Amino acid sequence: MVLDYSTGSGRSTEYQRLTEIMTGANGSFMGFAKHLCVSLFFLFLFLMNESTGFGQGRQKLLPDISLIGSVAGAYFQNEPVGDQGENPSRTGLNLQGLELALQSVVDPYVRGDVFILFKEDSVEVEDATLTTLSLPGNFQMRAGKMLVRFGRQNTQHTEQLNFVDQSRNNRFFFGPEGFSELGGEASVLFPTPWFSELSFEFLQGENAGNFDGSRKEDFAYLGHWKNAVDLTPDLTFQNGLSGIFGFNNTAAGNSTQIYGTDIYFRWKPSLEKGLKWQTEYFIRRLEGLTAIQVEGGAYSELLYQFARRWETGLRYERVGLPDEGFRENSGSAVLTFLPTEFFRVRSQYNLIRPDGGGYQHEAFLQLQFNIGPHGAHVF
Repeated sequence: MVLDYSTGSGRSTEYQRLTEIMTGANGSFMGFAKHLCVSLFFLFLFLMNESTGFGQGRQKLLPDISLIGSVAGAYFQNEPVGDQGENPSRTGLNLQGLELALQSVVDPYVRGDVFILFKEDSVEVEDATLTTLSLPGNFQMRAGKMLVRFGRQNTQHTEQLNFVDQSRNNRFFFGPEGFSELGGEASVLFPTPWFSELSFEFLQGENAGNFDGSRKEDFAYLGHWKNAVDLTPDLTFQNGLSGIFGFNNTAAGNSTQIYGTDIYFRWKPSLEKGLKWQTEYFIRRLEGLTAIQVEGGAYSELLYQFARRWETGLRYERVGLPDEGFRENSGSAVLTFLPTEFFRVRSQYNLIRPDGGGYQHEAFLQLQFNIGPHGAHVF
């Protein structure tokens, strides 16, 4: 077949199809370029793997590569408004995210961890940090873009959550994407019989609504103290205290302070049975133009593993402890089936009641999968 490359109306179907593939549905070259770059990237990793090998005595040149996907079907009685981050955002199917994880020890002194999140309409760097491995005196340093160590849930990725969606308190105080910042961290592990770690973070201060001051010196500063102890061989207790100080955009020099505490119990007597209880409380003090706003909130979730592959749980939340005119109660029930460590199915029901309003109903069915050696997360 002879292809007609003329510019008139007689242009061939084959040529038109080739043009559509290269330009994308919107008539631009960006769609084709994006897919080409991603394909070339993975081809490069494959060729590096084939050419360098991983035989005994050979240095590992490639990082651990994993892909974690989260897809959810959702029903909302009242459709959400605005950006929902990685939470389901509409009735129907939702791609919560495809998380590409690249993790490796760079050398004996530093390791690198990069998490790239692909969403339906965007690609973003969720985490990208370098962490020291061999500082003296149990000290460690970390730098890059990170989910800051405020509380417990804010440090967790979607696949680490016990429910399909984030707690409404975490979204109320830090936004739908959570509290993620560019910054640096210094931490020390105390020489105690139990795990005791104190961390300090210096952050860019760009969390909308909390820390978005207009001056160049308007950074944010965070402290976090974490303790964990094995009470028995089967029972572990963990507690955290967090505080952050920065500047908001209501007026030059106006500050925002957020404090929190979290507790976590885990009872795991066997592979077939277990219990987890997690609770967090937040309180925020924000200096406005004419007054100081003080808002608080809490959530508590209880998870029970009743069989090797089955887990169920309940969550209760209260936004407005104290409040500045907005109060909300919500409850959630979840059931999770985990056939393997690489795949799980989760169903969830939410019942929400803003003070002064009627009940709102939400339902989710989530599928999650993991391809590759995604490393264990910090307990």
